[in-house]
Amino acid sequence: MRANRLFPLLLWCCISAQVLSPRATVSAEAGRPAMKDFMGVCGHYHFDGPIYAPVAAHVRNYHGINWDLDVTEPYRDPPYPFALNRVNWEQLYGGWRRAGFEINASIMIGVVKPDDWANPEESAYGYGKAFARFFGPSGKGLVDTAELGNEPGEYSDEQYRAVARAMARGLREGDPGIRIATAAITLGRSDRYARSIACYEDWLDEIDVLNVHTYAIVGGWPNRRRTHPEDPQCDYLSRVRDVIAWRDEHAADKEVWVTEFGWDAHLAEGAAVQEGVPIDKRPSALSRTLQAQYLVRSYLIFARLGVERAYMFWYRDEGAEAGLHNACGLISNGVKQPAYHALASLKANLGDYRFDEALREDADGVYAYRFRDGRERACVAVWSPTRDGEERLCALDLEQAGLSGFEFVRGVEPALAEGGEATVPVELDGESLKVRAAGMPRLLFFRLE
Repeated sequence: MRANRLFPLLLWCCISAQVLSPRATVSAEAGRPAMKDFMGVCGHYHFDGPIYAPVAAHVRNYHGINWDLDVTEPYRDPPYPFALNRVNWEQLYGGWRRAGFEINASIMIGVVKPDDWANPEESAYGYGKAFARFFGPSGKGLVDTAELGNEPGEYSDEQYRAVARAMARGLREGDPGIRIATAAITLGRSDRYARSIACYEDWLDEIDVLNVHTYAIVGGWPNRRRTHPEDPQCDYLSRVRDVIAWRDEHAADKEVWVTEFGWDAHLAEGAAVQEGVPIDKRPSALSRTLQAQYLVRSYLIFARLGVERAYMFWYRDEGAEAGLHNACGLISNGVKQPAYHALASLKANLGDYRFDEALREDADGVYAYRFRDGRERACVAVWSPTRDGEERLCALDLEQAGLSGFEFVRGVEPALAEGGEATVPVELDGESLKVRAAGMPRLLFFRLE
């Protein structure tokens, strides 16, 4: 929509084409995934495929090894299609597949204690082989990727390495077509939440995907708090950048996936942090509106960084008043939250577009990313990268940004997921376009001439 009136006085940010890094200018034709093939969500047993299909194309399931195998006994193949508790995996995963999802099974090694294994390497190998043979692309075609654990923090590096490598050999032998991903990794020493990349040092050729978990948290204990994705005080983005840089140098054939990121959203707008109360025992200081904004911005930033896939955490919650990860769902107590509608709107509007170029990344100004759809159309996502989305008036030089043929601007506000109209005014004057940037990205669409 175009407007001829002048805007109120706001902070001005002029945007022009700006090269930020070698990976920032990778073209849409160079293999970047389209957004509809990029967006994933973490789920579990009660995940309802048709309900979540509007927000993602990929689901990551926490597949407990204890559902399939009693590791305290001599190895026997799992009773597929059933789990030990008689869940029918073919029916469960089959429903997700029919809803259009590609499935990543995070095999939960950490649900069994390291000392519980009667024969860890034999059982892990046998399980991996049976799992891939049944679930893999050459079997029932239910699971595309298997992770070698989620966050197996109670295992030493030696214990984890023995189990994970044996499982990887079994998976590869059971079905060479199944992709194999690491557990959540770190480039430093292993900790409670991530395994050191050194655990895979001499068998990385058996791995297809490097798996990263990242959460935007700042401050020391007990006053740690959630923050916005662009906050330079936290390592939310730098830990992803570092893994990508390591991959580029040491394992260029591997993909990098962010398989967990998200925000708790317990409180109303503007609620203060409860100082002195540990983060796992207090309500989050984020609202559902901020959760929606941060998730949308994260998908855009991960696409820019060169991540091949990203899964938000997580699909539903019961709206608990306090506790870490207790209020981070797209649906809460059966009600679709703003984040659900915002992600549905992002996928619907930008689904066919691939990241093309970062036009601006200014933590004190605006972010502006250009996406292309491969059919001579472009979209520029513009937003204010602050915690509360302080509004900024942005001027876009179309010629310098390689753009022409402006058509319309669309917001990603939750209401627009149900077919609402964008009310974001723009001003077009020759080769200059002005638009308000806020916490929720605005999408400016162009038909290139």
